[in-house]
Amino acid sequence: MDSELMHSIVGSYRKPPERMFAPSFTQNDELSRNHLSVNFEVTSPKKLHSPNSQALILALKTLQEKIHRLELERTQAEDNLNILSREAAQYKKALEDETNERNLVHQELIKQKKDISIQLSSAQARCTLLEKQLEYTKRMVLNVEREKNMILEQQTQLQREKEQDQMKLQAKLEKLDLLEKECFKLTTTQKTAEDKIKHLEEKLKEEEHQRKLFQDKASQKTKSLRRGPPQQMYSKFGSVPMVAEKPARACHSVNASVQNLLQMVQHYGPQILQKPAEAAEPRCLYKPARTASQCKAVPPDSRTSVSICDNLSELLMEMQEELDQMGVEHQELLNQMKETESHTVCEDIECELEHLVKKMEIKREQISKLMKHQDSVRKLQQKVQNSKMREASYIQREDSNPKGLKNIKYSPRKCLVNHSLQKNSNFHPTQVHNLQMKLRRDDIMWEQ
Repeated sequence: MDSELMHSIVGSYRKPPERMFAPSFTQNDELSRNHLSVNFEVTSPKKLHSPNSQALILALKTLQEKIHRLELERTQAEDNLNILSREAAQYKKALEDETNERNLVHQELIKQKKDISIQLSSAQARCTLLEKQLEYTKRMVLNVEREKNMILEQQTQLQREKEQDQMKLQAKLEKLDLLEKECFKLTTTQKTAEDKIKHLEEKLKEEEHQRKLFQDKASQKTKSLRRGPPQQMYSKFGSVPMVAEKPARACHSVNASVQNLLQMVQHYGPQILQKPAEAAEPRCLYKPARTASQCKAVPPDSRTSVSICDNLSELLMEMQEELDQMGVEHQELLNQMKETESHTVCEDIECELEHLVKKMEIKREQISKLMKHQDSVRKLQQKVQNSKMREASYIQREDSNPKGLKNIKYSPRKCLVNHSLQKNSNFHPTQVHNLQMKLRRDDIMWEQ
């Protein structure tokens, strides 16, 4: 009975009492209420009527509640302890990591300090070297400035001398340009003269051939014609001038004179081309490696120019004689027309007369052109002679002034070789120009 009562009121540690009069559990003790709810419903049939037993039960209940609370606090404390141990381990690990990092940073700082100290020492050594080099360069700059001032003074003196020489050289070059222009004009006129002479020679050959044919036809017709020509057939040719009779050898001598003139132009043409250039260049100075016979200036040949003018005048006279001969032939044809009586023969003679009149007009035009060309050649020769005289007087004045010759510089110029022209007398102006271009500029030094 006592054990049952004690069990129903006090209960055990594991099992709560069977009945309770005033349960005083808190809201947080849900687990204990779930265990005791079944036991409170089951009431024992026996009722306790003593007050001590009730107080004891209440004390036991409060004790049980405290024990349960302590259990809960203990579990909470264990949980908190586990949490604190984990946090402590984490903090310890973090602290160790931080200390390791600090140690590494400290070691790096020590290394950097050592490197900086080494660099400072090397920089100080370099600074000392640079200071020494700076002093040395200052001395060198001062020396260079002194030398520069001396060189500038020398350059100013040389520049003054060079300007004086340049002015003299410019005057000579201007004269040389004028002479070269005159030479170019002379070469062009010479080429045109050669072309005209060739053209005239070809026309002379054709005219000679036609004259022979005309004479043969005229001789054949005069034999078969009768006297008594009609007066109306030669009325057209009254305007043709009558020319005195000349010897027949004039036409034959024209070809020979033209050929002689062409040979003279081909033989002496390069020398005539070179005369203005020779007048512009006073003398020829040679290098020590060459002999005097290898390079000589071509001497002025005035006889060739005079002979060309004479040949042109002779050619002009011969062409005039040939024109006179055509006039004689014209007169003979007119006489033949007067003697003939047949109409067909008169028409043939009239056609021949018209052809002869055209040839005479062409011949007059050729004579006028040749006269104009002769005048232009004479004018050019006169200009060349005047320029040569001026250049010779200028050279004499320079030779008489010994001070002016000291400052003259030497520049490479072209020198024409005389023996190369003597090897081939049939040089044309184009061949002479090619020969001048092939000569090296450094072979000969011209005195300015």
